[in-house]
Parts: sequence; C-alpha cells; structure tokens
Amino acid sequence: MSHHFDSPESRQDSRINICDIYLFNADAPQSIVAVMTISPLAGLPSPFTGQPQWDSFRPDTAYEFRFDTDGDAKSDVVFRFIFQGDASPQTWTLTYLSGEAAHDPHATGEQLGQGSVNEITTVANLGRIWTGLAGDPFFLDAVAARVCLDKAIQDQEWDVENFSTGLSTTGATNVLAIVVELPLDLISTAPFGFYGTVSANDHGHWTQVNRCGKPNFAATFNDNPKGSLLYNSTDPDTDYDHFAQPVIDLVTQICRVAGSTDQPRAYGQTVAHWLFPDVVPFNPQLPASFGFAGINGRRLQDDFGTVVYTIFFNTLLQNKVPPPSDLKADFPYVAPARPLPTEPAVSVPSRQEG
Repeated sequence: MSHHFDSPESRQDSRINICDIYLFNADAPQSIVAVMTISPLAGLPSPFTGQPQWDSFRPDTAYEFRFDTDGDAKSDVVFRFIFQGDASPQTWTLTYLSGEAAHDPHATGEQLGQGSVNEITTVANLGRIWTGLAGDPFFLDAVAARVCLDKAIQDQEWDVENFSTGLSTTGATNVLAIVVELPLDLISTAPFGFYGTVSANDHGHWTQVNRCGKPNFAATFNDNPKGSLLYNSTDPDTDYDHFAQPVIDLVTQICRVAGSTDQPRAYGQTVAHWLFPDVVPFNPQLPASFGFAGINGRRLQDDFGTVVYTIFFNTLLQNKVPPPSDLKADFPYVAPARPLPTEPAVSVPSRQEG
C-alpha cells in the first residue's frame, strides 16, 4: 500500500503516516502542484490498534515538501506546513526554507501565508492551497500484490495473473491531503528531486519521523521496524548504503522464480540503482508522467502500480485497478471525501511485526 502503515510509529499515530506524494505541472505557467496524503483509512478503525484513524492533522508538527536542486539527495528548498488546533476548524501556517536553513533542524523559515483547513486559500506570489479530508488517490489491489509476491518467496510459485484482481484496497477510503501550487522561481527551473517528510517538534528542534519518495518502496522492500525507523529518520543521500542489499536480494529471489532474466542478481543491482536515492525526479520543462518512458513527477491518475512492479521484477505485472473516477479535473484535483463503509470493508496486507 505504497507507504501506508510503513512503520510501527506511524501505525500508532496515523497523523505522521505519509501515504503518497505527487508532483505535476500546474495550470499556471512556471508553476507546479505538489500533493501529500497522510493518515490512511482516515475515520476507519486501524487494522493494528482498532482505534479510529485520525481525520485531522497533528498540531505543531511539520509536514514538509522537500526539493533537492543540486543532485546531492538532500533538500535545498523546503515548504513547511504547521497546523494549529486539535480538531476542526484547524488552521495552517506555511513557511519557506532554503539553503542552509533547509538542513537546519532549528530553522524557522520565512512565513509565506496562513489559511484554514477545508478552504482554498490563495497566497500572494505563490498560488492556491487546499488542505483537508479527501478520497485516497492510491489505486492498487495491494492485498493480491502482497499474496502474489509472498507465494513467489515462500512457495516458489509465480502467477502474474494473480497480481491484481481489479479490486482497489483503498477505493472506499479517505486520507488527509495537502495540495499546494508552487512557483518554480522558488525552487528551480532545472531538473530536481522531490520527497516528503513529517517532523515532530521537540522544544524547537525538528525531528524527522516519516519520509516518502517513490511509491511502494516501503511496502515491498522495507517492511520491518528496524529498516523503517532508519528510513524515516534519514535523508535520501544514504539510501543506497542502507537499503540496496534488501532490494537486490528480493529482486534476485523473485526474478529467479519468475525466470524473467538470466542474470537476476545483476538485474537486482540495476533496480537498486534505479530506486535510490528515493526521490521523485522532475524536469519542469517536460510534462509530468510516471511511466515506462521515465519518471517525471507523478500525476494522481498515473498507473504507478504497473510501472514500479514491472520494473522491480522485470515482468509485466499489470495493475487491473483503474484510477479513481472521482478525481477532480481542476484544483485541488484530489477526490472529495468518500462516505465511509458501514461494515468492515478494508483489507490490509499482512505486515511483519516486531
């Protein structure tokens, strides 16, 4: 499920759990739209704690859009949202950090604007901002995908037709969303990398507690408490050193079962180099697309599932779930909040616990 429930900490407090990030061209020239979704199954009981998942943002917590503009896989520009109030009506403050401030856990940044949750706010010299409860844009049969991969690992059975039944794991669920239009002159007109983080405020020191880049890395390769804690507390520049070996090992194992290459370990090394550092690349001079021709941002309707799993295991693994039909054609683009199921209707892939 992309980065849904990606760590023991985020299972305990869904407000720090980034589900997905998206980046695509805005309607306005020389601007982009960045989206972060948080709190999977918002309003529904957690499959891990039994308590309702949060449908409000955590106050005094930094939700950050991070941009690497010089290719070192560390942020050079940060847009930081901080929410006030425990429940509706919540408000937010947006600050901008660049240069050394983007790396400084004590930096406060330059305030750009303020607004209220569930309202579209236009910030001068920036663009429109919307935050609130939305339908989850993620679309994948995550349960079938997990079972398909587990059978390959445990039973040496490989059946690509079982990768997807066409049933969306999150098609009837909601998330919290932050949607913001950003001018390129505050980021870069040259290619850059994008990722999202959540940081907790420890007496004025911001401590990173969650991170998200390309979709489905966490669910596929880093599904363990030690690995997820390390990932969520570090920058992308150390990703290859920390996480390449588990990726190589799993890709090698499944490619051998699938018979998809005569050099499974070499292919695993190729996948690790493609995956890390775990940032979403974007060239603002090209249209956004998450596809086989290359990754350039990620649109809400892009079939990431087919793309990433086909690349991961060198086999056409087709996501039979279509994009959500309730996505909006204009700002804020995400689907309206959906009526929640009245009976248990959400199945979550099994997770390693520890």
